[in-house]
Amino acid sequence: MCLALSHQSVRAEPGEPSPYRLSPGDRVAITLPLHPELNATGPIGPDGRFSLPMAGQVELGGLTVDEAQGAISAALHEARLVANARPSLAVEKFGGTVFVGGEVRNPGQVELTGPLNPLQAIISAGGLLGTARSKRIAVIRPTVSGPGNVYTMNVRSFVKTGDPQGNIVLHAGDIVFVPKSGIAEVNLWLDQHINGIIPDALHFNVNLGDGNNQTSAIVTP
Repeated sequence: MCLALSHQSVRAEPGEPSPYRLSPGDRVAITLPLHPELNATGPIGPDGRFSLPMAGQVELGGLTVDEAQGAISAALHEARLVANARPSLAVEKFGGTVFVGGEVRNPGQVELTGPLNPLQAIISAGGLLGTARSKRIAVIRPTVSGPGNVYTMNVRSFVKTGDPQGNIVLHAGDIVFVPKSGIAEVNLWLDQHINGIIPDALHFNVNLGDGNNQTSAIVTP
């Protein structure tokens, strides 16, 4: 299977970073003030599902908090437990990780202990090396079942001006790559660390283009 990334010059709306999406391993607390007997606390399972008392399994992995609350309400309604539940969901512990590679002091996995943006992940990995291309950070969001995205970020601009386009909320499984020199470096790193060491891995062909752009990914069997 090959994952081809085709360049599109689409900008995110300023001030609207992507919300955090729940992932397997996250520990969540679900509260129903009018129905405390249905309150539940626990981890989201490896399959992305959460077990609700008397309502069974509900798919929460990959959903935002608002979407998850809607899914829980629908599950309770379908189970004929509560007609119009208004549950609240809070993440007690984040269970996912992201990978930070390239020109950072301590490349490797960084735990998601809360909402994390690329700059925070880079700081957790020891910060940038002097050889880093800080104007060209790539956030790679792999997917095997549909369109995915590659985002670029200007760390220097984000630090100086608080550019909202740099405030990307990282998802579990994201790859933050700090290149030394441009697209050739990104492709080389992906080939060495992803495609070259994982059998039958997805193969990335990344075109970052110019500016803070979003790149769409299409999976081809």
